[in-house]
Amino acid sequence: MQEDIVKQMGYVALATRLKRISDKMSHSTRLMYKELAIDIEPNWYLVLILVRDRPGISVTKIAAALGFRHQSVVIMTNKMIQAGYLHAKRDKRDKRKSLLYLTGKAIDILPGLHKIWEVGEQVILELLNQDITIIGILDVLEQKLDKTSFGKRIMDTISTI
Repeated sequence: MQEDIVKQMGYVALATRLKRISDKMSHSTRLMYKELAIDIEPNWYLVLILVRDRPGISVTKIAAALGFRHQSVVIMTNKMIQAGYLHAKRDKRDKRKSLLYLTGKAIDILPGLHKIWEVGEQVILELLNQDITIIGILDVLEQKLDKTSFGKRIMDTISTI
């Protein structure tokens, strides 16, 4: 069996381990969508839900709601527009701002996607043996990192050594 350096490094490689898990989940989800002949990316569900619930939402508001960088959301929503799931209209008051809406294609596919996402939630709970304490741990981690970044915390600690 091949040695797992990331696992051996423990907490030092936490970000890498979380990324590796995310990559595994995203990759297998992408393959599942392809097998089901659904032409979406795994991370689009968040935007689809936000636009469904808040028609006419801007990219800036989506980025704020998800905690993503504005540019990342611009790239994602542009891909979704190209794939035919979103359409953008210019804000009448601020021509620089685009407001996003679901297309008929998105509205038609959402019930099937919703079913997939519900089953996905069940699968995650099974993977976690119904133990959702990880969510609380991630909440604490995110709150603390929002207050003071990881890099800043390292620098502050180094300066006291």
